[in-house]
Amino acid sequence: MNQKILYLCGMLVPFVYICMYVIGGALRPGYSHLSDSVSELLSPGAPNKPLLDILNFTFALLYTLFGIGVIQFVIKSELGNPVGYIGAGLIIAVGLASMGSGIFPQDATGTPATLPGRLHLIFVFAVQIPGAILSTILMGIWFRQTGMFPGFATYSFISAGVIVLTGVLAGPAMGTRILGLVERVSALAVHQWIFVFAWMLFRQ
Repeated sequence: MNQKILYLCGMLVPFVYICMYVIGGALRPGYSHLSDSVSELLSPGAPNKPLLDILNFTFALLYTLFGIGVIQFVIKSELGNPVGYIGAGLIIAVGLASMGSGIFPQDATGTPATLPGRLHLIFVFAVQIPGAILSTILMGIWFRQTGMFPGFATYSFISAGVIVLTGVLAGPAMGTRILGLVERVSALAVHQWIFVFAWMLFRQ
């Protein structure tokens, strides 16, 4: 696949994600973007779940394809080292974990815990969140080592800091009226970095 297309996939990631929860929230009476998590839109029995599953799969696929484009970029730069390969690989891992968290949805609020619900939590908290943080940091380190895209390394470290901060706040926010807001800020901190990264690769 043409690398420009793979970079374009990365640029589309935040827009598809935003469309998913905006459309899902608009079609679900009583849903609150401030207090309800995005995963609730995909839980068993949720209204319009088939449509939102398609959007979530599209988001995850775009994320994964962008990761493939980043690995190809690292290889073609002839400046590849383990840091760059691992950072790019983690982008792919986050994309695949996003698919997994959609296949195994979060248990609906107030229902007993199930195996799919537990797997959902593993995909989110063991792969997606740490993978997003580490990929941002490692790619920042790689760009600092290679000297490519001056300033992007610092931008990556700042983005990683925001992701970590909002992730830390997510714990105390569980069960409160601001859980949804904290979750969205954390996700957008990741996705804006993906967009900027993809845009820089696309235009170079």
